[in-house]
Amino acid sequence: MKTADPKGYYACLGVDPAADAEAIHLAYRQRVKRVHPDHDPSPEAREAFLRLQDAHAVLSDVLARAAYDRAAAAEAEALPSLAPCDCCGRSTAQPRHIVFRTVHSYLIWGRLGRRTGIFCRDCADRAAIAAAIVCWARGWWSLPGLVLTPWALLSNLLGGYKPRQANFHLLCTQAEAFLAHDNLALAASLAEQASRFARTPAERETVAGLLRRSARGASPHRRLKNRWGLGGPAFLPQALPLLALPLTLAMFAVIALRPWEPPPSTAATITLPPARVGEMRHVAVDGLKLREAPLPRAPVLTLLDRFTPVEITATPEDLDWVGVRSTAGIEGFVETRLLYAGSGERFRTAWCRDHRGVPPSPGEVLSHPVGGEHRLLLHNDGRRDGVVKLKTLAGATVLSVYVPATFHIGVGGIPDGTYRVEYATGELFSRGCGLFLTEMRASVLPLTVTFRYQSPTAPRSLDHLAEIWLNPRHDSDSPLLPLAPDRFAADE
Repeated sequence: MKTADPKGYYACLGVDPAADAEAIHLAYRQRVKRVHPDHDPSPEAREAFLRLQDAHAVLSDVLARAAYDRAAAAEAEALPSLAPCDCCGRSTAQPRHIVFRTVHSYLIWGRLGRRTGIFCRDCADRAAIAAAIVCWARGWWSLPGLVLTPWALLSNLLGGYKPRQANFHLLCTQAEAFLAHDNLALAASLAEQASRFARTPAERETVAGLLRRSARGASPHRRLKNRWGLGGPAFLPQALPLLALPLTLAMFAVIALRPWEPPPSTAATITLPPARVGEMRHVAVDGLKLREAPLPRAPVLTLLDRFTPVEITATPEDLDWVGVRSTAGIEGFVETRLLYAGSGERFRTAWCRDHRGVPPSPGEVLSHPVGGEHRLLLHNDGRRDGVVKLKTLAGATVLSVYVPATFHIGVGGIPDGTYRVEYATGELFSRGCGLFLTEMRASVLPLTVTFRYQSPTAPRSLDHLAEIWLNPRHDSDSPLLPLAPDRFAADE
């Protein structure tokens, strides 16, 4: 730079302005050999030889060198200076005046903050990341913050807000400083950058004057690379959270919609292959009427429950009907469209899960068609929830009660009669099917329970209430009999 070497003596010898006398003398001897007239008689060599002589004569003399350095310092003070960075204090060739935005939320309101200053590129990257961290950490916690935070993050991601007029004057000042130092290439580059902020005719004329003054002697191959393009080290750390935000929202949407689960219903027409004799199918509706003949008004033999397996026994000429045999051995005719292929177990499980309903509360009476005056105590000391049913000897359910694990429930309203006690334990009870979806075990007591009428005047004691234990007691001599889940859920 021209500030430390106004006549270029130090540059001619190739030494630093702080070099001592021995280093100056050694540099002179090495260079003078190459341009001495006896070694190189060309005019260029003679001119370089004379310049070396002048430089060595001034710098080797202590007094002459001190006067030369004082003149250089005085000239440096008169030259325009470069604008320093507000963060690190260093003077760089192409600083920028930038505004970074931050958002602070306080539950019901939000505040927009600003950090303004002149930054070099490295300090601007650090300031942008710091502003983004503040926005992510404190910007989302209010209703105004939900609007201001994305705007502030995007502004900082694009390099912050650069005021036009402030940056125009900053770049023109930098160009003037490099022109004063005879660094024409950097002055031309800064004038070109200033032209992007010029809007008025006066500003364009200022840029044109800088370009004309820096064009003389400037090398077209030496241009200052613009470091302020989109990107840089700070772009990726700020862009990654913004890219992760829509991915996170999409993940929550997928979890909420659950596209992997089949829809509960469909409006499409179900097409079934023609029924064949000997094929197994299952009933698709509840209470399907099994008729004597393939006619809509033929006598009804029995009703078939949903998912009941049937065997195809005949295929009449009318394809809308088909002959079947139920699991009880009753043969008749049903409509073909009401039978689905397969045994029905897989469809039963899916249907029960879809119609699970609200989980029952402790002691909830699931079914109680009739009432009475008797009471019953139910004990569940196991680790699984249970359902206890009182059924008549004909199979009709009189009472159905939900007893969670470790609960002891008392129920009343039981009518007179003799009842069979059935109960099931498991997890995830389905109201639609009356069954547990996982780990279900059903049992029936080998004994019956009888409730008889008592006169209103007869003494009553709480010590003689009937009790039922879902888990066998150690002192019990009555073994439990296993029961099929279908029989437990059936109600004759």
